[in-house]
Amino acid sequence: VVENCILKCEGTGICVLVGASLTITNSEITGAQGAGVELYPGSVATLEDNKIHHCNNFRTSDSSRGNLGGINIKVLPAPKVRMKNNHIYSNNGYGVTIMKPSEQLGTTAEETMECAAAGDGEDSVSKLMQELTLQINANTLEDIKGVSIVN
Repeated sequence: VVENCILKCEGTGICVLVGASLTITNSEITGAQGAGVELYPGSVATLEDNKIHHCNNFRTSDSSRGNLGGINIKVLPAPKVRMKNNHIYSNNGYGVTIMKPSEQLGTTAEETMECAAAGDGEDSVSKLMQELTLQINANTLEDIKGVSIVN
């Protein structure tokens, strides 16, 4: 449990590794070169009443890494995530990125829904989203691109 902490990351943010669990409440995560919080497959995390900002400052020519943002969720097996009352802002890239193993190009949540509605082969993304245990309530995503699904 991490509670009432200010984490000024100069390299890696918080990583919840395979099979691990972590609760972060009333804390501030800032300055990570990559994601502020990174959740690996099969992990369990509760993020509540946190500020996650000025993360993903990693300089790279790989444009896919530059869009990852404040929170990265790596699926398969899907982690269990509960996010409530977090303020995610001023991160390079997306506020929350759901990373799926696939050869498909990265896509935003809006594009995924449009593709699924059009029936053009995005069934695997829809199924993945249905199987992901993700509770997101009353979070504020500000000055960022929102939620993304990428390879």
